[in-house]
Amino acid sequence: MQNQLAVAADKMRRRAADADEERQSLLSKEGDASPQRGIQPKGPLGLDAADALADGGEIDIYALQRCGYLLQYFAVGLISGGLPATVYGMFVGYLNVPAYVHAAAATVMNLPWALKMFIGVLNDCVPIAGYHRKPYMCMGWLFCTTMLLYLAMTPLPDPYWCRDANSGAYVTTVRHRDGSRTSAEPCNAQAAKKGGGFALLMMLAALGYIVADVAADGLTVEYARREPLARRGRTQSTAYLTRSLGAATATCLIGFGMNGREYHGSFDTGLSYSAICGILAVPAGLMVPVSGLVVEELSRDPISHTPHSPHPQVSWLFVEELPHDEKKARPTLREYARLSYELLCSKAMLWVILYFFLSGTIGLVQTTASPMVKNYWAGVEQLQNQLSSMVGHVLFALGLYLYRTYCLRISWRAVLLGTTIFLNLVDMPFSLLTIFGVVRNQYFYLGETVIVQVPAAANFVVSTFVIVEMAEDGNEGLVYGLLTTMANLGEPVAAAVATQLFAMFRPSLSAADNYIRDTPEFRSVVASSFGVSYAFSFLALTVLLLLPDQKEEAQLRKRTWEVRGRYAAVSLSVVALALVYSLSVNSLSLFESTMCLKFIGGEGCDEADQQAKASVPIAAHTRYAANHTANGTIELARGALLY
Repeated sequence: MQNQLAVAADKMRRRAADADEERQSLLSKEGDASPQRGIQPKGPLGLDAADALADGGEIDIYALQRCGYLLQYFAVGLISGGLPATVYGMFVGYLNVPAYVHAAAATVMNLPWALKMFIGVLNDCVPIAGYHRKPYMCMGWLFCTTMLLYLAMTPLPDPYWCRDANSGAYVTTVRHRDGSRTSAEPCNAQAAKKGGGFALLMMLAALGYIVADVAADGLTVEYARREPLARRGRTQSTAYLTRSLGAATATCLIGFGMNGREYHGSFDTGLSYSAICGILAVPAGLMVPVSGLVVEELSRDPISHTPHSPHPQVSWLFVEELPHDEKKARPTLREYARLSYELLCSKAMLWVILYFFLSGTIGLVQTTASPMVKNYWAGVEQLQNQLSSMVGHVLFALGLYLYRTYCLRISWRAVLLGTTIFLNLVDMPFSLLTIFGVVRNQYFYLGETVIVQVPAAANFVVSTFVIVEMAEDGNEGLVYGLLTTMANLGEPVAAAVATQLFAMFRPSLSAADNYIRDTPEFRSVVASSFGVSYAFSFLALTVLLLLPDQKEEAQLRKRTWEVRGRYAAVSLSVVALALVYSLSVNSLSLFESTMCLKFIGGEGCDEADQQAKASVPIAAHTRYAANHTANGTIELARGALLY
């Protein structure tokens, strides 16, 4: 086994050396043929291509025949920004699910992002009609459209809280004569258990657009590898900037459209959750023909790195495109598996994998109290929530532009260190002043969401640059899928850890009644949970040394670091264990029969049943002895039962 790995390592080094020698030979020939010695060859954009990772010259992503490429990211931004934007109004406002169920639902909706590695393998290895990207884009968008239409036609349960006959606002609070407050009686307590079904359907819709996104990511890596060193990263930055603009557009739609009082909004009427899903199905459906007609898929031989014939042929969906040579352009599944194993045996790849996974797993352990603080203490309404998100997306796009323009050569570790510290220090005063009742204003609370977006963009985009450096021609989908899978897998694992960790806090962080009572003791418990979240964020900085400092170090690691079988074993074990653990904990939180388990953050199924039975006689008294007020509270009349 060790001999085989040594041979594999030697092959990888020789392959890299041969590629460098071939590139230098090509440059030398072109330099000799040039009327002026020393002039480097230029790509299609007129830029030096000497230090690009792949031959062929830089790609103009703004060309008409490639306009579908950026439209992919805009559409992904629309759906990936639109669906999560409905969660606050639907799950917290309409259904009033417990905090840990809200966290699990948000995580499960994004779970397909953790499957990008497997989708990337299909992209690279299983062509359809001779193509590796465009068919998957079309199928993904078709599946996404189908799921969105199904969601639009799925009937909603009645809302959890009763609505005031005059204002239409939810009645959530009972105010007693002694000044204390407790939760009002819900009109449909079963609504809190219905969120799991909608979350699973939204997850399937997400699976569709993620299939398309993975195919677009494969093109992104192919394009980025043709960029010269000084500009490498601009294609990625532009793609994610476009996606951010799409997300900003979606949050604007949700903010103004889904702002009815039933979704914790301020308008008397608005679009329903079902209507929003139907609207989002329109751009998803349009992306099916767009993906087939105006997306150009590159054709090249990943072994020799030489372009195929420039003469286009009539291809799938009657589009002129350069098809892949199935015998030469892509390896067989067995050969792909061998190449993938060699990739995972690299110590350089293992360190990057561990960085992506551990930084997310540790740094994203967030308190489950966040949505409750936002709703009950900060009083954030739907419109203001979405407007702040929209401004945040715009500033995030601005951050991507600034980084693309001025910061491509700055140390990746320094950027991640600085932005992580800044993000947490800015978040602390906004959260703590709200928790302790010093300032409870929705605009103040949402200010932090806007301020942190520019540094957050730099934090995000730096993590993607290393992917291009680790990829080789022919395995772009695998490398992009593997590393983004590890990054995205960190979130559900962190959510599972957070669900179990913060379930131990008492009084419960998930019970709405504790936030309505708002006792000093409970404020301290909530503040301590936020403190634990900040501690995890700072602890995640310890894994920064696993990440290369810049592009040159990433390439140096690939060429010089050892290759051993145990590195592949560690990588595969981490993926398998993380998937099983995160799927188990987060999925159990969504089903009615298991969401009460203490293992996943519930109060225990026996206790939940007893509480449900005990609440009936108390509710009978308050129903007839209360006057509704405009702000969603109930004031008990004189002589009514006090409790």
